[in-house]
Amino acid sequence: MFNQIQSEVIFHEVIDSTNLEAKRLIENDKINKATWIIANRQTSGKGRNNNKWVSEVGNFYGSYVLPINLDHRKMPFISCITSLSVNDAIKNLLPNNALLKIKWPNDILYNDAKLAGILIENLLSESKSFSIIGIGINLKNSPNINNHKTISIKSISENDIMPKDILVTLDSNINNYLNIFNSGDFSKLIELYKNNCWKMRDRVRFLQNNIEFEGILDDITDTFEILIKVNGELKKFNSGELSFSY
Repeated sequence: MFNQIQSEVIFHEVIDSTNLEAKRLIENDKINKATWIIANRQTSGKGRNNNKWVSEVGNFYGSYVLPINLDHRKMPFISCITSLSVNDAIKNLLPNNALLKIKWPNDILYNDAKLAGILIENLLSESKSFSIIGIGINLKNSPNINNHKTISIKSISENDIMPKDILVTLDSNINNYLNIFNSGDFSKLIELYKNNCWKMRDRVRFLQNNIEFEGILDDITDTFEILIKVNGELKKFNSGELSFSY
């Protein structure tokens, strides 16, 4: 089960990285409940695979620190819960949310351009375990990323959204999805995810060990692995084992 307590908020004008600050606070026993660490700007933000996350003022940068007591086989559901929460928070801000999709496991795309990213780092020990969920959402600016298109909410809808406004929605969404998880209704989470999944039942290109493959994104398993049919053979992948071309 996740340990759910009313979230606290720690705000920084400028910080190296909200995820790094979360680690420091945990190591110094400064966090014992669900806590948001928010910054207007990061100087050393990072995404998955140690990619730099460019942090321009006006976008949302935050880490949700969640105390956990969780079977390791259920850990992938942190990605499922978080990506659904971010996707839902963005949906109502857009004129055509049919173009909004979750690229497995947890990037948010709009018309195949990156709108939000999530970096999850888990600190697990016998004495205390936490999930640090870093979230970046392009509210006003869309940074340049090599080989990928990016986009911002403002460029799509002209909505001038403040980071503090989306924080309220994010916090509510995460708690709602945690409640579903804690009820044991994992199939509902997977079904909701598949309904919003990028390229579901469609052809995808992806890299594994620097080799490019092509196949059909066939399904998401009940343990949040991805199934891709390659040359007629169904292959199963965990998070981190591949990266998509888009």
